[in-house]
Amino acid sequence: MADFKLHPSEAPIGQPIEIGETILACIQPANILSIAPFKGQGMAVTDTLKAVLKLALPTVGKVTAKKHIRAMWAGQGQWFVVGDIALEALTEALDTKAAVTDQSDAWVVLTLEGADASEVMSRLCSLDLGALEQGQTARAEFAHMMSCITPTSAGFEIMIMRSFAKTAIHHTREAMRKLAAQQAL
Repeated sequence: MADFKLHPSEAPIGQPIEIGETILACIQPANILSIAPFKGQGMAVTDTLKAVLKLALPTVGKVTAKKHIRAMWAGQGQWFVVGDIALEALTEALDTKAAVTDQSDAWVVLTLEGADASEVMSRLCSLDLGALEQGQTARAEFAHMMSCITPTSAGFEIMIMRSFAKTAIHHTREAMRKLAAQQAL
């Protein structure tokens, strides 16, 4: 069978882009697992995550985090666990409780930080960003691509499919340039 994994070099991970008062970076988390509990197994999955990772499945639209691992709501009946995770141990522990899929090669995280991060985001995303607080996450369109948007203390994390990374970075860079040009007038 053919290997369809994208090579990490295909995502533009590297030097941050700084334009005006905004910094854009693209990072690849160590691991990303998709967890979808089987019918009636939500509490069992939460109990297993608490035992293995000391982390609970968050409620709808929320994120729970501990050190370098976070669990985030990713849609109806689906969560992502992101960070430095022992994949085999967690997959084995959830074997009869949930569908677990390694999504590490499928997603990247864009970080948008700085004084103008909210203004740049408002040009790319129709969410009411003022209502989105730390500890929350939302599945939303970002530059016409589906993403998971999570506010941070410094700005935003935008989790997007790796195949859309170059396009998302292009649109974000353009929004950053246009804002900086408007502010220079």
